[in-house]
Amino acid sequence: MRARELAKSLDFTLVRAGVTADDVAIHCATASRLHVASVVVPPSMVAMTAEALRGGDVKVGTVVSYPFGFDDTSVKAAAVRAAVAAGAREVDVVMDVSALLAGRFGTARADLGAAVDAARGSTSARVMVRAVLEAPLLGERLLRHACGVVALVGADFAVTATGVGGGARTQDVEIMRESLPADVGVIAAGAVRDLASAIALLDAGAQRVSTNAAPVMVDTLMGVAA
Repeated sequence: MRARELAKSLDFTLVRAGVTADDVAIHCATASRLHVASVVVPPSMVAMTAEALRGGDVKVGTVVSYPFGFDDTSVKAAAVRAAVAAGAREVDVVMDVSALLAGRFGTARADLGAAVDAARGSTSARVMVRAVLEAPLLGERLLRHACGVVALVGADFAVTATGVGGGARTQDVEIMRESLPADVGVIAAGAVRDLASAIALLDAGAQRVSTNAAPVMVDTLMGVAA
């Protein structure tokens, strides 16, 4: 795999406590240098990120109901609309995992569907909705059900995890890729910190890997190629 190819498979994340405007500026400069697929920043940082990346090839992403998915459906939909208005073009929406665990798939479907509808109705620009499943908490049967929900509501990607309930695993990626239609992508996320792990997840069927270690991964691959 070439370094540029890897970079375009990475979401460069900056979602942690205490993020500052200076952090965002540095993050965006690095993302632009690497030509990663996207950056993922806190909702309050979307507008400044969109301005910093204007005219480039790096998409602006953010998170909604992160990390537990506990927000009321109306709150999630409002947060999606606000993020899109601020300039986000990829939105990670944490699903109602509690509903999934309880077998209330209709509730989970309505919750995620409202977020998808909010994204589609907010702008004429293409906005990608990325449903976060928390695969490590679900087990195979519920993970397949969750993928069915993602497909039914028309989300663009299914994301393995936030990392809070467990990190990205190749077996989860394989199940998700098998369970989802071809036009719904898989994103591996959660504690992916080294190049070997990222490549293994991509080989398992992920289209993207979300990580805060994108510079190390790309620079490592460039060093190997050299």
